[in-house]
Amino acid sequence: MARSNLRFAAVMGLHTFISAGTFLLGKAAADAMPTLALGFLRFLIAGAGFLVLARIRGLELWPLARTEWRAYLWVGFLGVAVNQVAFLGGLAFTLPSHAALLYALTPTFVLLLAWARGQERPGPRKLLGLVLAFSGVVVLLAGRKGAALPPRWILGDLMILVAVVAWAGYTVASRPLVMRDGAQRATTLSILFGLAIFAPLGMLGLPHLHLAAVPPLAWVGLVYLGLATSVVSYLLWFHALAMKEPSRVAIATNGQPVATALLGWIFFTQPITLPFVAGAVLVGAGVALAQW
Repeated sequence: MARSNLRFAAVMGLHTFISAGTFLLGKAAADAMPTLALGFLRFLIAGAGFLVLARIRGLELWPLARTEWRAYLWVGFLGVAVNQVAFLGGLAFTLPSHAALLYALTPTFVLLLAWARGQERPGPRKLLGLVLAFSGVVVLLAGRKGAALPPRWILGDLMILVAVVAWAGYTVASRPLVMRDGAQRATTLSILFGLAIFAPLGMLGLPHLHLAAVPPLAWVGLVYLGLATSVVSYLLWFHALAMKEPSRVAIATNGQPVATALLGWIFFTQPITLPFVAGAVLVGAGVALAQW
């Protein structure tokens, strides 16, 4: 049991830091590229990456895709088409700190959906852990000095909220597939089906992508989104779903704003403040309590 919990902590810890980089580098890409083109290129890279990994491991995908296409079409629609259009579009309109705070609502939606589907029955300890973790995120972000709000920040926040709900649905709907088909097969097929749904829409954004006007950091952000976020991070997420129920996996993601602040301190010399310490303690306590 202790070894399983340690492995889960390691998986979610790595996932958290990769996701923190998504908010930092993804913002640069979202600001410089049209949303549809960025989403299409991101998952084109991710789809190629997953096919290479499947080839290396000798995974058979077609028989499973042929028999379970309805289930994977649904999770691909939620996890790629809806989530990414809303996330990338919203990130272009709002602040990364707003996006991080709204994504801290993910455990709430995951718990409600899992409860409605009969996958979980939340107890007082898990609910208290969820409240503590979310409170820590609020404390952390309230104490940071952000830039002035963009003019369309309300639209951006609403789009991010749609992305959060879609991601929660993707998480809950994916767990039975992970438990039956394995993490890598389930992740690969969800990405490929999602890409197939999104591709016709995404290609409409390519004529609006002016390559010469895209700064180098935005290209770095695109590659990071395609490989680190959409391949490594998605695989880690599905591996975590194989180990724990969806709400515990989701609650562990409340460490993302803490990790974002740490990366900002390391790479951009942003100061570590008292609200950061207080928020980090609350997040850590809430995540730990929810895992018991």
